[in-house]
Amino acid sequence: MKLVVGLGNPGSQYAKTRHNIGRRLVEALAETRHANWQTNKALRSQWIQLDQEGSPFLVALPESFMNESGETIRLLAEHFRIDFNSELLVVVDDVSLPFGRLRLRASGQDGGHLGLRSIEEVMRSQTYARLRIGIAPSESLAESLESYVLRPFKAEEERRLPEIFERAVQSCILWITGPIEKAMDYTNKPLPD
Repeated sequence: MKLVVGLGNPGSQYAKTRHNIGRRLVEALAETRHANWQTNKALRSQWIQLDQEGSPFLVALPESFMNESGETIRLLAEHFRIDFNSELLVVVDDVSLPFGRLRLRASGQDGGHLGLRSIEEVMRSQTYARLRIGIAPSESLAESLESYVLRPFKAEEERRLPEIFERAVQSCILWITGPIEKAMDYTNKPLPD
């Protein structure tokens, strides 16, 4: 069974921040199925089992902070017997990608992302799929990168999120139901200007 995990920070104060776009995408994926979240304190997460054209899959939201994501992923993978190398997709924000751009990879480095770094330290592997959603600023920052990612989106960005989520949900569905190459072909091509 495949598992899609949206990284972010728990709590209402972080809900609409840029750093939580991965978490929001997984919430959007679950909303398309009108399912109810189950909370499991032992797994340090909320999760739902869903189905896509006969392919059962899980979605999960860690209840741990971003830099502690690795332990939650380990607990989920062990509990649900997820093959870390082929059945896990982690959805995260990426400050090096233009706002709204998607990038799906079968493996890779953490790129300085603390959530991915935590996963790779705990699981001792970089071989798992990750869907990055671009949140790069459109102009030079007058604040630290940490402050930028922990701020809410601008109103114009927030208005664009539904279309970004629609495309990212489709990326997740293609990853769940088929070979990752098909999902990557769809996801990684640039959108027309």
